[in-house]
Amino acid sequence: MRAGAMRYMLQILQPTTVENDFGEQTVVWSLTNTVHAERVKATGRRAEEVSEHFPDYSVQFNIRDAHTISENWRVQQLGGHLYTVVAIIPNINRGMLTLNCERVNE
Repeated sequence: MRAGAMRYMLQILQPTTVENDFGEQTVVWSLTNTVHAERVKATGRRAEEVSEHFPDYSVQFNIRDAHTISENWRVQQLGGHLYTVVAIIPNINRGMLTLNCERVNE
């Protein structure tokens, strides 16, 4: 284990569906936990959708496997950007989870 590698703080946000008075369902993101993370990789590129250019950012974080998280949840880097968790890769040897994330473009 390397000292000081987990220097980023992530807030884990879980989606919950809430129904209003008219029966309309909306997704509300509730904070479940704040964890330490190691940023493994960050990439940026340009994506093209419907003849328009959009910035496309992705990042990989390592967190401890003791934390509960699933795909399609969100993580908010404290002082940084909001990301959607696309895939989770378990690393059993290190006791970590690698989160493949894409930046939310809202």
